[in-house]
Amino acid sequence: MIYQRAVTTDSPYRNPAAATIYRRLAAPAQFAKPARDLVTLLHLPDGAIVLDVGSGTGAFAGPASEAVGQSGLVVALDLSIEMLQASDTAGRCRRVVGQTPGLPFRDHAFDAVGASFVLPHCRDHKAALADMARVCRSGGRVGITAWGAKPNAAGQLWTQMAAAFADEDRTRQAFHGVLPRQEWFALVDNFERTLDGAGLVDIHVETRDYTVEMMPADYIAMKEAGTDGAVIRQMIEPDAWDAFRRRVNEAFRERFAGALRFVRDVHFGVATKS
Repeated sequence: MIYQRAVTTDSPYRNPAAATIYRRLAAPAQFAKPARDLVTLLHLPDGAIVLDVGSGTGAFAGPASEAVGQSGLVVALDLSIEMLQASDTAGRCRRVVGQTPGLPFRDHAFDAVGASFVLPHCRDHKAALADMARVCRSGGRVGITAWGAKPNAAGQLWTQMAAAFADEDRTRQAFHGVLPRQEWFALVDNFERTLDGAGLVDIHVETRDYTVEMMPADYIAMKEAGTDGAVIRQMIEPDAWDAFRRRVNEAFRERFAGALRFVRDVHFGVATKS
């Protein structure tokens, strides 16, 4: 069962087809390994009650459920009911439609709270993290992740192709509207500053590199269905979008032979509620 509140969003992940692509391609290729590592860093005990903020299709909720066992509970919360419906956590997690700030839970309700690649989406990341800390019990742990700033060849080629069809400044502004804190959290120094500002203690921050391997067609499908594709699609005419897709596929076939292989850096921040 999914518990739904009245919420609205401009997220491309309100599209059921995009949510399915996210689960099938993006989650296993880019989000699963960092999510598992965040679960490990949180040291979830057997029987713990855990909140997964911005759960998506359950990259964090799945391994968190394994960690807490049958006596524990994971609540998977996301603003997109489509993403929750596309998740494979049914039967293992309670799924709730909601967002932070505005978490629909009482104070001190959870032993741990995780937010995997979520805070960059929040316009007021301080209020979002403060709300996460509010629902965490004293002595419980809060963990967050975000992409670093390391460039990769696949992403650079996509951006290069997009610049030929849409104004770069307008694209940057539109992208910032969807991910307003992406650049902030790409700087690892801001992780400790953010966690400390929420009144958390015993702060641990680190960066890890992950190798991503995907077929070019899968990478393009993932980009088209996600934020990058949604921004470009909204800025250009349908005929131009079709031409852009053709050009992107041609460029990736010319540039890459076989599977794409690139590295993405991920920042982790884990702290304790005093």
